[in-house]
Amino acid sequence: MLLREHFPELAAWNVQILGTDLSDDVLEKARSGRYTQMEVNRGLPAAMLIKHLHREGLAWELNPSIRSLVSFHKMNLIEPWPALPLMDVVFLRNVLIYFSVPTKKAILEKIRKVMAPDAVLFLGAAETTLGIDDSFRPVRIDNTTFYRPS
Repeated sequence: MLLREHFPELAAWNVQILGTDLSDDVLEKARSGRYTQMEVNRGLPAAMLIKHLHREGLAWELNPSIRSLVSFHKMNLIEPWPALPLMDVVFLRNVLIYFSVPTKKAILEKIRKVMAPDAVLFLGAAETTLGIDDSFRPVRIDNTTFYRPS
């Protein structure tokens, strides 16, 4: 939704979004594209709700134009990964905090291998690559920090 709203010039691009998780239940929920009223009330502006979702009984369902951009797959970050395409943007928010430093380093090495040379990595506010993997450099713009491959 944010891509469509803020970057309309990308409409002609082949944008593909990959979501991963370990939990089959979480993946099924994500694939359904269905949200309760309470879920859509948590930070989704009304204009975006009306533009990108439609009512389906008591739930809200993502419109096909948004759902078609996203695929979801089961993936364990600490096990071997399947072949993945090069990615331009990676969101790994509030995940690394649960792992030891050696495991964080191994995960970041895997991520770096699937990032395009000019890609960006977004971590959670309490996470960093500093002191873990020096092949990333932090970039700060206003209150946002992201990481680029060095």
